[in-house]
Amino acid sequence: MLYRLIRPILYRFQPDTIHPIVAGGSELVARTPILGRVLRRYFRVDDAALRTTVDGVTYPNPVGLSAGFDKDGQNLHFAETFGFGFEEVGSITGREYQGNPKPWARRMVRNESLVVNYGLKSQGVERVAQRLERTHVAMPYGVSVAKSNLPDCCGDVAIADYVKVYVRTKDLGRYATINLSCPNTTDGTPFSEPETLEPLLKALTEAREQHGIRKPTYLKINPDIQREKLDRIIDLVQHYRLQGLVIGNLIKDKARAHALLDYPDDHDLNWPGGISGKPVRNLSTEAIRYVYSKTHGKMTIIGTGGIFTGDHAYEKIRAGASLVQLITGFIFGGPTTIRNINKRLLKLLRRDGFTNVSQAVGTDHKK
Repeated sequence: MLYRLIRPILYRFQPDTIHPIVAGGSELVARTPILGRVLRRYFRVDDAALRTTVDGVTYPNPVGLSAGFDKDGQNLHFAETFGFGFEEVGSITGREYQGNPKPWARRMVRNESLVVNYGLKSQGVERVAQRLERTHVAMPYGVSVAKSNLPDCCGDVAIADYVKVYVRTKDLGRYATINLSCPNTTDGTPFSEPETLEPLLKALTEAREQHGIRKPTYLKINPDIQREKLDRIIDLVQHYRLQGLVIGNLIKDKARAHALLDYPDDHDLNWPGGISGKPVRNLSTEAIRYVYSKTHGKMTIIGTGGIFTGDHAYEKIRAGASLVQLITGFIFGGPTTIRNINKRLLKLLRRDGFTNVSQAVGTDHKK
């Protein structure tokens, strides 16, 4: 309720301005011993029914903070305090990049959506890795790996950049995600094409074996990827023994996203960037459902895109997601969002006779 009252004030500022202020201030509050402890008691929902183990990693609840919110590993205490079960840091790139020309984000409030055009803004892997080495939280986190968004970082150079980040962060975080889904780079998303993806996965597999990297590794894809291409990506993920897919944060096809908006007049097709939030919800859920069915539930899926409530999270879990992630729903819903989602998940699990969230994964396919 309080957030609903102050939200109009926050919205007087551009997202690029207010995000670092709110996130940085919340991180400071979360790090304050007494106040942080009080906030954690309120916002965190601790229940055995929500605790889940995925690919050997145990999460206190299945609701995570997506990559893109905490690009440089500066807000882990914030995520832990405000109820998230895990966080994905990054995306982290090999070299520093200041980001695409601003604005990096535009709100479409009536559409419950954002236009996102950061372009893999990053302080670079060395700086971020050193920060993570000094940061200690009980909450598990993952590392999102990407290539530097620089004109010379393409082809073999881009593959080397991915490998550099993957190896430098091998002892940081409990899992890694190879990010293919950012549409806001100078060369688009070249590694989302199966022909160019295979050399990347081959190089990462060689690095994994050479450096003894044992943590789970996932591939992040767009929610609007074509089924034929998705089939080939699934084959490659299985061939190179990755643990699964993260599906999927931003709609790359702006015209398609525009058609999904409740209020299309609020969106200018000339705005650069991908679309997040409500328009992504059904696309990502259907992609999750497809992958779960195609792989007979044997591939881990982390579902993201358009999650604002516990019902939205549960829908993705029943479709086949073992874990879920969000950013936009938290931005629009405020600090109590994750608490409310987890409380609602508990009610839905009990309603359906499940004693643990893992039992609900993929149950839509078992009717």
